[in-house]
Amino acid sequence: MRAALLRQWDLIAAHVPTLDLERPSRVAGWRNRDVLAHLTSQPHLLVRFLATASSEPPAMTLVDNLSGTARFASMIDESVRRSESIDFAAAVEAARASLAAADLSQSITTLQGSIRVDDYLRTRCVEAVVHGRDFVPPAPCDSDALAVAAAALLDVLRARRPDLVAAARALPDDVWVDAATGRVTPPDGLAGVLPLLR
Repeated sequence: MRAALLRQWDLIAAHVPTLDLERPSRVAGWRNRDVLAHLTSQPHLLVRFLATASSEPPAMTLVDNLSGTARFASMIDESVRRSESIDFAAAVEAARASLAAADLSQSITTLQGSIRVDDYLRTRCVEAVVHGRDFVPPAPCDSDALAVAAAALLDVLRARRPDLVAAARALPDDVWVDAATGRVTPPDGLAGVLPLLR
């Protein structure tokens, strides 16, 4: 999972120089520049959060974290619009050593509360995969990172509607991730519960 996240970040970093940053992205109201600003904050936050690592039990699960992101939507939107730091490759390099040394069994304190490191990295795979695909044109996707993101979103669905997990699992990972995050129209049978998050 750690390696998958780094590979996904590296794919995004290699893709950024090819982008027209003023072009509208797949996120309504955001340009490619705004998506990049949001992504660039992720390695910075990871380093900050890893510095809080402890053996204390976490207060939240993976599902809690992913389900709680909607509460931060307006703050995130405001943050990206005033961000001046969009050197994604530099941010990844600055986080690489901390990520490599992280104890995945420990807990860290994030903006939403404490969570196990391995669960937090799963949420970062969701962010990196989804927002990497939000660029126009999209960044390439690491297959393992995509699988981690798809599985994490299945966990959210399982917590809400376990009866629909089999239908979601039947979809290709990329289709499921797009549907679960509101990027495409949900398939028949899942429309009543999707998107799980945006």
